[in-house]
Amino acid sequence: MLITINQGIPADIQNRYDELIEKRRMEMLTPDQYRELLALSDQVETIEAKRVEAMAELAGLRQISLSTLMADLDIHFPGNV
Repeated sequence: MLITINQGIPADIQNRYDELIEKRRMEMLTPDQYRELLALSDQVETIEAKRVEAMAELAGLRQISLSTLMADLDIHFPGNV
């Protein structure tokens, strides 16, 4: 459970995702890159969902709220710092 919680997005996926987000922001994304970005977005969301599920399970075992657990473990999601 802690491995899942502490596991982030693999660096290669995160780097490519960031590259494609930047290309999209600059309006330079090709149709193939757009499809790749959608697929990577699905992967990132799946990884983060599994992470949140594991945190919720651990919070339940500790009988504390998810937000308390996240504060205890110093876990922040982007946009939630």
